[in-house]
Amino acid sequence: MNITTAVKIENSFLSFYENIQPAIEIKTDEDYQFALELLERLMIKAEDREGEPLLHLINIVSDSIEEYENSLESIQDYLQQTDFVDPGVSTLRVLIDQYKLTYKDLENEIGSKSLISQILKGTKKLTKDHIANLSRRFNISTQLFF
Repeated sequence: MNITTAVKIENSFLSFYENIQPAIEIKTDEDYQFALELLERLMIKAEDREGEPLLHLINIVSDSIEEYENSLESIQDYLQQTDFVDPGVSTLRVLIDQYKLTYKDLENEIGSKSLISQILKGTKKLTKDHIANLSRRFNISTQLFF
């Protein structure tokens, strides 16, 4: 490579970096909004094909957005709270919601309404039998409860 080509690449990159910096070094809500809008535009513009050059930029911007979002205190609080959620209780809540079930509808798989209520509140745990019964009834993997 000759020096002229290297200088052109360097100048091109510095110009690009000056324009993209708020989207890849997100520090403010304004930068964040800029990055979100840029990402949306890039995703609309990019073609769904192998070798699409915009995919590299999409990855860089989306990684920066993710890093910024993970740094926000409210997101950190949410992530910490979800770490303590029992996956079995979450799965049970989803089943109840998706199938519009009442506690009575689950008596054969779990037991009394009060037991179901205690499980959903976290004061009691789902047993292996409960999980097996629910998995069988709804034809889902027992792994969803762990």
